[in-house]
Amino acid sequence: MKHIPLILSLWACVGTLLADPLTQADREELRERLKAIQEGAEAHQEKRFASAVEDFRSALQNEDAAMALYLKCVEQADFIDQQKKNQDFRDWKRDNEGRLKNPAFRQALRFQLNWLALSMRVAARPEDRVKLAPEAQEALRAIFANAKNLSGQTALLSRSVFESVFARTYHISDSKHKSWPSSPLQVAEIFDQVIMPPLRKPDALAALNDAWDLRIQMESARIEEFSGNNDEPKGLTRRETITPEMASFREEALPQLQWRKQVDLFQCGGQRAAALRMLSHINDHLTNPKASTWIEEFQNLVNAEAKTPETSANTSPSE
Repeated sequence: MKHIPLILSLWACVGTLLADPLTQADREELRERLKAIQEGAEAHQEKRFASAVEDFRSALQNEDAAMALYLKCVEQADFIDQQKKNQDFRDWKRDNEGRLKNPAFRQALRFQLNWLALSMRVAARPEDRVKLAPEAQEALRAIFANAKNLSGQTALLSRSVFESVFARTYHISDSKHKSWPSSPLQVAEIFDQVIMPPLRKPDALAALNDAWDLRIQMESARIEEFSGNNDEPKGLTRRETITPEMASFREEALPQLQWRKQVDLFQCGGQRAAALRMLSHINDHLTNPKASTWIEEFQNLVNAEAKTPETSANTSPSE
């Protein structure tokens, strides 16, 4: 019973606290303080972003510079920030000496960093996304031109660049990159979301056709050179081995990609030539499980185009 006065006193304090509404002046002051905090956070973020852009630009000059930045980032993110000893970092470098000197690994790091830099530019200026399509395509070309040498770097190039040590060190997240492929080996997504959309117009049919050819070539190379988890460098010569994944791609995915190319060209204005190629494709792949679907899609395309705007205009509502 001796605690009752204390309890009553506490309830009185709570009641006092609850009965303390904000005045209009309080609200204005809180808004101003929140605004100042937001502006400070944004300024700090912009400063960090600018620092990352400058460092990445310098590191992309050559593979030695990219490796130097990589080591700096590893030391910062995985050792200094984790409050580990300097000796721990030196031990790590010694244990990974072979990998750090591997030309394929050094080259892959530069490709990873380049894709991260492109992603940051999209986040900073989303309206320039279309303008970056040629650079995205060149980034892919550079990787696939070296595909045979990079096959042991599949895991690194397939991983989201926002999980890289570069992104972790500079605190770059993928929150503003949801519509941008996060890995330079996401070939289908890069073509679908970045490269092809600006080309889907009648006056860009030739470029769209070339983009499809390049996509099919790269998707084939991705399966042949970057499939699996083989992280060991291959010999100077090797006999082609048809893996189950490659066989599946050639039998199923490749014919479907070839079909999608012709449908895309048809819908963008190249109707006559694309229609003839679609018929030829169906005839060449009659035993394909997708053949009946292609026939139905072809009929729908042709029937839809048969009803021209002029025909629709000449048809009365009563009809």
